[in-house]
Amino acid sequence: MRIISGTAKGRALKVPREVARPTTDRVRESLFGILHTVIGDSRVLDLFAGSGALGMEALSRGAMSCAFVDQNRGAVRAIEENLKKTGLTGGEVVLREVLTYLKGERATYDLIFADPPYADGVSDLAADLIALEGWGRWLSEDGFLVVEREAAGELPVSDLELVQQRDYGRSRIAIYRRKS
Repeated sequence: MRIISGTAKGRALKVPREVARPTTDRVRESLFGILHTVIGDSRVLDLFAGSGALGMEALSRGAMSCAFVDQNRGAVRAIEENLKKTGLTGGEVVLREVLTYLKGERATYDLIFADPPYADGVSDLAADLIALEGWGRWLSEDGFLVVEREAAGELPVSDLELVQQRDYGRSRIAIYRRKS
């Protein structure tokens, strides 16, 4: 896995063993092609960050800052190593469970990535996340929430507006914004 574009283009990223399904280069390239106009000088939040690839891609392309949140110590160590290795600045790494983090979060973000685990077939963390109240507080007025989830199944009803969704194999990228 590598950074696709920007100041850290081509730099390899460490993927921790604990991350079973990192977002592929193809999906990231497509996603950032869609979001290219909102990246510059944005405040980014990378939830269930894993290797930190989504947030680091945003930093490499000009995002002002990125908070990386993951509850796994191995993932947090990998993100810290990846930030050092790429030389990207503006990253803050937080070891915490995502829902607990959001409950206490008061900052507003222009771009929020969420790539929760979805391989267990029992829980749907993406649906739980989308259904949370508080997006009006966490998401800037023109901001976007980007959720990667399993392609099978319906997207939950939410206070957010679904802007676009695309399927890549068994993964679905859903892009939301606050309702006007």
